[in-house]
Amino acid sequence: MGGEKDGRPGEPRARRRGQGELETQVLTVLGGASEPVTAAWVQERLDGGLSYSTVITILTRLLDKQAVTRTGSGRPVLWQSTANGAGLTAFRMRRLLDQRDDRDAVLSSFVSALSPDDEALLRSLLSDNGPGPAGPPADESES
Repeated sequence: MGGEKDGRPGEPRARRRGQGELETQVLTVLGGASEPVTAAWVQERLDGGLSYSTVITILTRLLDKQAVTRTGSGRPVLWQSTANGAGLTAFRMRRLLDQRDDRDAVLSSFVSALSPDDEALLRSLLSDNGPGPAGPPADESES
């Protein structure tokens, strides 16, 4: 049967997950929990039939990133989310930025590549956080 790429006719190839996709899925599951939960509880709610050891590995990586907390030194160990998917992405962005000596160039390139809508959103978010260390912009009049 020439032409079959995986040698199994009729079976679709498994899709490779994107970087950080499993971590985001685990955080989503944890975010739906009303209290700290076990790794087995997380495993049961994840699609894809992940092994228990894979779930533990993901939870441990998230713990290292301070995106989850772990309670209990014995059994059962309970896990709880401290960040959502957006928080985890922000953590990754900060970590990448921290690895560079040329922060100004990296941030400048990032901002220049934003769409006009994203740039407006970023400006709005920055202005909502209040004035920076230099005080309010010079063109603002006092009330």
